[in-house]
Amino acid sequence: MISMQIFNSGVMALMSLVIAAIAITGLMMVAPRLSRAGGTPRGGTRPDLPPEPLPNPDDDSFVVPDDASELTGDRELALV
Repeated sequence: MISMQIFNSGVMALMSLVIAAIAITGLMMVAPRLSRAGGTPRGGTRPDLPPEPLPNPDDDSFVVPDDASELTGDRELALV
């Protein structure tokens, strides 16, 4: 008699956990539909800036390094 009561209470506890999980899942699926953003965010949007000009390859300040050591100086390259 007591073991049947324990079994029934265990089944009821499992059923309540399943129902709670289904309810939470349903709320998570419905939440994005309920909280849709309306319009632009506060503070506006980023302005459309023109891209930076590319360096002129004919200019003397435009130097393509021959080796990676020219980019790093005397430091060693460490590959991680």
